[in-house]
Amino acid sequence: MKKLAAVLMVLCLCGCMTSLSKPPAGCEDSLVWQSGFMPEGRELVELGFAALMTAEPQVKNQVKDGAVKGWHLVQEGSLKGAVGELLPVLEKNPQYAPLALFALQRLDLEKSLDKCDQEVLLSMFHNIAVYAGARDEDFVDTVADLANSGR
Repeated sequence: MKKLAAVLMVLCLCGCMTSLSKPPAGCEDSLVWQSGFMPEGRELVELGFAALMTAEPQVKNQVKDGAVKGWHLVQEGSLKGAVGELLPVLEKNPQYAPLALFALQRLDLEKSLDKCDQEVLLSMFHNIAVYAGARDEDFVDTVADLANSGR
């Protein structure tokens, strides 16, 4: 019975891995979909940082600050600056997240971001920052932003 369960689990995992994810309507030409970063790359980066912070808790504040800065830079349309905030942390500790490092290095940092790119990357940077201890207040720039968000 255990062998049958193991075989079924392997078949399910193989089926999930071979099914191609299609980009949402209107996102077909987005950088994150064209480069192959989505859908698995984002998850690899998030999990990679979670693994890194688990193995090296002393980098937690550095990751939080970098992810929050990165989130703000993605809002401004600067992927190069955003990735530049977190990439050095992974490069110093490649043994904990080699696939996350690979995924980030595949992005074309010179391309401009469209709405789909920004949504994906804002979510990724937000999740990493929250894993590292960021709060909602860390993502708000000014009093005007607070008023616009309905708080």
